[in-house]
Amino acid sequence: AAMIDGAGSIGPKYWRAKRARRRSEEWIGSLVSKVRNASRTPAPRDLLAAFALHQGPNGVLLPRGVAAVEILNVLRPTLAIGRYAVFAALALHRYPGVVERLRRGDLDTESFVHEVRRVYPFFPFSGARVRDDFDWQGLPFPRGRRVLLDLYGTNHDPRIWPSPGTFKPDRFQGWEGDPFTLIPQGGGDHATNHRCAGEWATIALLREIVRLLVEETRYEVPPQDFRIDLSKIPASPASGFLIDRVRAAE
Repeated sequence: AAMIDGAGSIGPKYWRAKRARRRSEEWIGSLVSKVRNASRTPAPRDLLAAFALHQGPNGVLLPRGVAAVEILNVLRPTLAIGRYAVFAALALHRYPGVVERLRRGDLDTESFVHEVRRVYPFFPFSGARVRDDFDWQGLPFPRGRRVLLDLYGTNHDPRIWPSPGTFKPDRFQGWEGDPFTLIPQGGGDHATNHRCAGEWATIALLREIVRLLVEETRYEVPPQDFRIDLSKIPASPASGFLIDRVRAAE
């Protein structure tokens, strides 16, 4: 959590995030060693074992530090997209008609998830450094220049999304996908461009979370502060999303 909260900060908050990452890598590295020397027996299909015992094309195990980093690269983003789970719950609360449509099957869950990812903020931009000189629409981009890709602005651009401030999951019904318009987690091809390779895992997890909230759970939402401060990176509602009287759906 400290790593995620400090990702867009400078100063002490960022230093805490860096320290948390270093300590986490050291801790996971110790677990990797325990699996390898058989002092720890992982469960079947265990994430730890998958990386600790993975062999490269040459039959050699990953260096301990590399295995630890790769495990953390799965755990950290999974925790990070918990903010999308909060925003999904917020959208269900704000638009109760959508809940009924999801229950009836008039609206598919993936369209709802795409609209949550488009409307609500996660990380507002992605940074990069130009590798080679090029021009784009008359603008020069010299080698070494730092650039920012406006993720939030692109997802709210009226030239791409009619009524961008309106929550309209129907816009994604039958959508075939476009890696250069819906870019909450980066754009282009994830293998060659700055686009999160975990985007599809994000969508799958959010679909399951929405299903649980809509179909299997009933709860009440007490009064709270849902204001979202866009100056915070990553952003979230001021109160988070508090629920009460949680129970199974009848």
